[in-house]
Amino acid sequence: MEKKGRGKTGERNRFTFAMDDDNTPTFEPDLIRAIFKHIWTRKAQERERDEIQNTEAVESEVGAGPSKKNRPTSANANAIKLSCELLRIFVTEAVQRASTVAEAEGGTKIEATHLERILPQLLLDF
Repeated sequence: MEKKGRGKTGERNRFTFAMDDDNTPTFEPDLIRAIFKHIWTRKAQERERDEIQNTEAVESEVGAGPSKKNRPTSANANAIKLSCELLRIFVTEAVQRASTVAEAEGGTKIEATHLERILPQLLLDF
């Protein structure tokens, strides 16, 4: 499903999102998989860099070496689907809490300060 809106400059923006089994908008599984893959790749590169530094520092030790094998990280379709649902619930809850704060202050728009105020408790709740 596509949702169209207008940006600040008056041009049309297109937002696409996936629909779950109950026709509720959710995050695109391919997008979440791509984000996860990017993070896993970056973490693997950091680990390799750290291992190179550590092996140079402990070359004199016998039998010292990396204990982890380098293998690609992946997630099955159900894990990605569950991650999409968790993110949807998290974002929905953040918007609801921030809107409550905005309404209490007499505002009609959610601003960054509203999100900053609800974020600590939201992260503790999740």
